[in-house]
Amino acid sequence: MKKSWFEHYPMNEVEANSLIRDYAKRGVTTEKHLTSDPRFFIVSAFLPVSKFVPRSNRAYINNLWN
Repeated sequence: MKKSWFEHYPMNEVEANSLIRDYAKRGVTTEKHLTSDPRFFIVSAFLPVSKFVPRSNRAYINNLWN
């Protein structure tokens, strides 16, 4: 499966470390970079990419709406 980098934009250090910890639990490669404002970080995650949008669960679609 093809993978590419997804970036989460400015967040403080506590949020960035929490996000990196959550990705590490799932085995995702991450990088943390400082922005031009040294109070904020950008977290990049190497995630799988799909050509197709996931199908919605039919249980949540009301027949009256069709």
